[in-house]
Amino acid sequence: MMTPPLTEALEALLASDPAALGLSSGLTPTSIRLNDVTVAAARRPANGLAPTLVFLHGWQDNLASFDSLIPMLPQDYGLLMFDWPGHGLSDHKAGDYHYPFFDYLDILHQVLHQTLCSQPEKKGPVILVGHSLGGLVASCYAASFPESIAGVVSIEALGPIVEPEHKITERIAKSLNQRLNSAQKPPRLFDSAIKALQLRASINKVACQSLMPLVARGIETCGHGVRWRHDPKLRGEPLYRMAPGHGESIIRAIECPVLAIRATDGYPALRSADAAQRATWFKRLTLIEIPGTHHCHLQQPQQTVSFITDFVTKIQTRT
Repeated sequence: MMTPPLTEALEALLASDPAALGLSSGLTPTSIRLNDVTVAAARRPANGLAPTLVFLHGWQDNLASFDSLIPMLPQDYGLLMFDWPGHGLSDHKAGDYHYPFFDYLDILHQVLHQTLCSQPEKKGPVILVGHSLGGLVASCYAASFPESIAGVVSIEALGPIVEPEHKITERIAKSLNQRLNSAQKPPRLFDSAIKALQLRASINKVACQSLMPLVARGIETCGHGVRWRHDPKLRGEPLYRMAPGHGESIIRAIECPVLAIRATDGYPALRSADAAQRATWFKRLTLIEIPGTHHCHLQQPQQTVSFITDFVTKIQTRT
């Protein structure tokens, strides 16, 4: 049963400026025009040569996923976060576009070049902080551009997702059939924002209060109720996943230090024998476990920030 104070808090969030939804004090909402979409973003400049943390949220989440972490981070840190295309307040991709994984790398590359790389003055280290999908993207990007990224914080992710080669035809058939079926489904509607929040809390096993900024930024009112903002075409299985050898090559190419944070009740694959083998491929990996589920950074924000700041401080000391 939803308590009145929680209901009132959600309604107050939804009544605020949409661009500022899920943004902590000190962050400036902005937008970044890329090649074919505009993404909603938020920024705080670094103080001098202090590090800049670039936050990359997970699949069907948005930048408010990191809302509870921001107030506890050092004030001199630069911050950059954005909604992936098709998520939050960012544009949806036009046409019959289904958001393949490698295009997230392209989006990140464009965002960094439009923001941090376009500044002529000397900058401090750039550290990618990714949750789930964001962690997968961060690892692949750091491997591909080792001179640009000083560190990676990967929450509930440990390198890219891979799949045995012999499963490729099964995956193609499943994905294409899902696309056909999904195109015929009407969008899911809720009679209230509270019900959308309750559903996310139940699925993610996270308290409603902790999920509220993320859900408020992720829903919109339409003529018949409340619906998710994210593009429905995100729901299907990907058409392709890289082979195990590609994943190993990417992990072995990561030169920077990596902090991997996994949850005690998160994705089982991250606590498997395969994950233990993957961990040996990183050159400079610190692997820690904190209580919680897949969105453990929402459940343990203070502990998460403590590990991140310790990690970043060590990088600053080296540089």
